[in-house]
Amino acid sequence: MKVKLKFFAQLKEAARCSEKEVEMAAGARVADLARLLGEQFPEIDKYLNTVSFAVDNEYATPETPLHEGCEVALIPPISGG
Repeated sequence: MKVKLKFFAQLKEAARCSEKEVEMAAGARVADLARLLGEQFPEIDKYLNTVSFAVDNEYATPETPLHEGCEVALIPPISGG
């Protein structure tokens, strides 16, 4: 199944794109996507422990299932003062 990814802030810079489409196996979950991202984008692997995932505009857990055509946003921690 195809999943659309959206990258923001330092993740966008590390991935060298703001959006990307990836192919996932049927039944894949957010944890599977995180593992795939660590392999395909070594530059963002270091951020994956602190990033939040949102599937179709809803915050997700590692066990959240993915579905064909869903949009997954990788949201880095907010910093500042």
